[in-house]
Amino acid sequence: MSPTSLRTERLILANPMDPRLPRNATPWDRIIATLRSPEFLTLVIFCALGLLATVALNLLVPNFGEITASLQSFF
Repeated sequence: MSPTSLRTERLILANPMDPRLPRNATPWDRIIATLRSPEFLTLVIFCALGLLATVALNLLVPNFGEITASLQSFF
């Protein structure tokens, strides 16, 4: 591979014709596009379920904090 062949190859990171994000997108448009992405929504749902499970364990088991503190000595 010669150095001249590296100059002609381009790395295309995103589809320029992607309708979700126009070329003249403002930073606000990029933030909205990120918040609407399926990956972000999946992450939010996963974190919300983890928070809900933690709150439920705290309410169902009154000494949950003491149990986790004693188990932390093993890790």
